Amino acid sequence: MADETRLRCPCARCRMHGLMGPVMIITVGVIFLLSEYTPYGIGHLWPLFLIIAGVFRLAESMVSDEGHIRS
Repeated sequence: MADETRLRCPCARCRMHGLMGPVMIITVGVIFLLSEYTPYGIGHLWPLFLIIAGVFRLAESMVSDEGHIRS
């Protein structure tokens, strides 16, 4: 069987999509950190998770997909 190498798509949209997971993990960490050091609890800060996710998805949809490798 031939050794197949996986091609990584060089387009900006795929690179940005690959950052979604790390950005969400960082957002959860920031929310927990803010709940520890500010008078606001997680119950007040959870909308930040949705706002960050929405802004990131909006930015991802606006990025060019020129050079996208279709699988």
